[in-house]
Amino acid sequence: MVTAPAWRPNRWDAAVVGYALLAALCRPLTLPAALAVLLPGLVLVALRVRRAPASRPGVPRAAVAPWMALLLAAGAWELVAVLWGDDADHPTLSLLLDPVLDTYPGRLAGYLGWLAAGRWLVAR
Repeated sequence: MVTAPAWRPNRWDAAVVGYALLAALCRPLTLPAALAVLLPGLVLVALRVRRAPASRPGVPRAAVAPWMALLLAAGAWELVAVLWGDDADHPTLSLLLDPVLDTYPGRLAGYLGWLAAGRWLVAR
């Protein structure tokens, strides 16, 4: 069984938290907010592309199937909600998250989650 290494803070963590604190000041659905999401995404993609992928054993289909089912269900929900009007009766994920992302703490949590997911993907 392969275990994930324990998380240890490093010199970049303070910069990531600082970036999230500043990015969360951007109002949702504005150009500055879009850039605040896009820029670290591009940096993380560039970092990952530069590294050679580690050779790993294949993942059994039984382990992938539940995640694919969840992804397909979420995609179907979004598609149906958008086609039916994105209203209170058929909300998309973004409409459900609007009350949370309208607050500074909610946006901060969103940015920290986005950056943590990117760090996890780059570190794999």
